[in-house]
Amino acid sequence: MKTKMENKALGEKLKTLRLKNGFSQDELAESAGVSLRTVQRIENAEAVPRMDTIKRLFQIFGMSPEEVLDWSQTEDKGYLIGMNMSGLAFLLLPILGVILPLVLWMSRKDKVKGVAALGREIVNFQLTWITIYYLGLLINGWVLKFLISSGDIAPSIFMSGMYINAGIKITIWLLIIGMILWNTYKVNKGMPFKYFPKINFLK
Repeated sequence: MKTKMENKALGEKLKTLRLKNGFSQDELAESAGVSLRTVQRIENAEAVPRMDTIKRLFQIFGMSPEEVLDWSQTEDKGYLIGMNMSGLAFLLLPILGVILPLVLWMSRKDKVKGVAALGREIVNFQLTWITIYYLGLLINGWVLKFLISSGDIAPSIFMSGMYINAGIKITIWLLIIGMILWNTYKVNKGMPFKYFPKINFLK
């Protein structure tokens, strides 16, 4: 939610651009496909406009959606750190490591600087390693099932399969925990963050 001061700044910027480009409020509203009352309320800081409305209005003056978003978003390092740490929810249930960061990403991606990029990084990273985790367990399970069905499996082979499962789990958990903690440190220090290796499922 934007503060009153941010709404006022947004309204003043819109009014300045409108006057500089020779638009009346009515002309701007018609060009952007919004109501005259919407333009009036934004300029007078009487309403919290939707991001789609802001984009449509500012694009009239040649501002890209990225410029509008960057200008209108607020800084919130605490939220970025919290979103990073939310990835540790996979320790409770692997899929939570995707769902929780995804929810935090979607709820603030247009409101807090860095959330869109960080959310995409975390979710793609978590999806990549959860996929590898389950595939590894599945393949190992198939191998064990095949050996058991053949009737020629020694206890040592079965135990080896169990050790492999445990090894897969521990390796992936350590990788995820390490990457989350490292990027949390980088966000806290204002440094560029990067989750790797990963597959970009979400662009």
